[in-house]
Amino acid sequence: MKIGEAQKAYRQQLGLLRGEKRDFVKQREENRKKMEEARKKSEEQGVTFELSEAYLEREKELQEKIDELSGQIDKNQKTLDELIEQEVGIFNSVAAEQQGDAWREYGEEMAKCLEIARRISRGDRVPAQDEKKLMDFNMDIYKMAKEMAAINMEGKQKEWDSLWGEEEEKEYDDPFEASKNAETNVGMPEGMETEAPADAEGALE
Repeated sequence: MKIGEAQKAYRQQLGLLRGEKRDFVKQREENRKKMEEARKKSEEQGVTFELSEAYLEREKELQEKIDELSGQIDKNQKTLDELIEQEVGIFNSVAAEQQGDAWREYGEEMAKCLEIARRISRGDRVPAQDEKKLMDFNMDIYKMAKEMAAINMEGKQKEWDSLWGEEEEKEYDDPFEASKNAETNVGMPEGMETEAPADAEGALE
């Protein structure tokens, strides 16, 4: 399962679990309210108030449900946090790789441009595209090389081939898409089908 799909499923499941917990907390509050009303009524009537087994049993039952759901929520939240960590780790890895490539390409470009400047400054001839590369890279270095070339015009001039061949622009994966679509060994949340219900997505707190 993909990390993005797993995150969606666990967010949906958390929404459902939190909704169930809210319902049981509300029922517990209603049960306690009834107990309090019964206590006040007993005091008004001047009789000793005794909690009925029904109220106590209901309180215990509701609290157990709330505790069970709290445990499930904590478990699912922990898994979701782990999925988010996986996503961030993959995102950073892809982004770092791309940044490393960019720096490496910049270094190679700089080395080529400095070699072009050296050739021009000796009065040698370089292809127009190489001159343009140097101009785009650093106009000051280009001007300096041309000034040196004017001084060295009387020497033997060598004609060079381009340092650049046919360039193909390298395509990179979007780090966000790559991290969302990476596979994870995390399975679906307990109690959910293979595909998470789409209508539960908005039930988050």
